[in-house]
Amino acid sequence: MNRLAIVGLSTMASLAMPLFAGNAFGQQETLAKQLLGTWTLLSHESVRADGSRFRVYGADPKGVAFFGPSGHFIITVMRSDRAKYVIDLPTQGTSEENKGTAQGTITYFGTYSLSEADRSIAIHIEASSFPNWNGADQKRTVAITGDQLTLMARALQTGGHAEVIWKRAK
Repeated sequence: MNRLAIVGLSTMASLAMPLFAGNAFGQQETLAKQLLGTWTLLSHESVRADGSRFRVYGADPKGVAFFGPSGHFIITVMRSDRAKYVIDLPTQGTSEENKGTAQGTITYFGTYSLSEADRSIAIHIEASSFPNWNGADQKRTVAITGDQLTLMARALQTGGHAEVIWKRAK
């Protein structure tokens, strides 16, 4: 190949590189890639059929969600204003203390799969602090914008839905 041909090909290649780079950078990451990792809870609300909202776990709930590359997840949410137990043993709570724990926390784990087409997550709950969910299959819609994840699930009993907002953990 002569020198002029090499210079011409090199010039064309260098001019074409931004086109390839722009195309790669312009592509959105898959929902699966965006979801992976650890998320901290921002809010957990129940939206009733009439549009009114109720903070299920209080004004400042605490929680963490983890979605792993193997398809496993764990979600834990709790009220931050729960009273401490009088006796410093989790198994020695009074009826009222145990009630506060049961009504102020939800923890569940299992496996998940995603649908890019309808931007949803199907979860299989292996076990939950709410025993009625043990072995259950549920579906939630997923919206991810930047470092914010919103999961929404229909609440069949109320006709409304749950809206849970997470922030990517640092």
